[in-house]
Amino acid sequence: MIPVLDQWQIFLALAGAGMVLAFAFDCYRVGRYFWRPRSLATMVGDALFWLLFTLLTFILLMLINWGEVRAYTFLALVLGALLYGLFLSRGTRRCLYAGGRILGSALALGRRLLNRTVLVVLLPGRLALNFLAWPRKTLQFIWSRWLRPGGPGGSAGG
Repeated sequence: MIPVLDQWQIFLALAGAGMVLAFAFDCYRVGRYFWRPRSLATMVGDALFWLLFTLLTFILLMLINWGEVRAYTFLALVLGALLYGLFLSRGTRRCLYAGGRILGSALALGRRLLNRTVLVVLLPGRLALNFLAWPRKTLQFIWSRWLRPGGPGGSAGG
């Protein structure tokens, strides 16, 4: 028999797990908004999300109350998710959307800077390599056209 104090601690831990689960779902929803997957990818992502969090909830239950599933287990998980949904979800999603937009802008800026850096660094390098290759290519052309034995200007044919 589990003492009442321990049951309250388990209840509060499971309510916290419900809040974490709801927060993770908000993060997943915001990520899906920015990623905009098609329906098959959405179904696969949803299934993987719930499989992962079912496994994590099972592990949590094994750690905190030796895997015993009682009515208050589900009540605590639902209560935690409900409290998060009522009081924290809207503000959290606003922050996550804003953070996603900032991150997207930063990544776009980084991509533009990288493209310009590559252009500034690689273009002169490519031009230098082409310039250095020019004498070799010119000599090969002259050799193959006029100096090679058996070529048009050579003396092999007579």
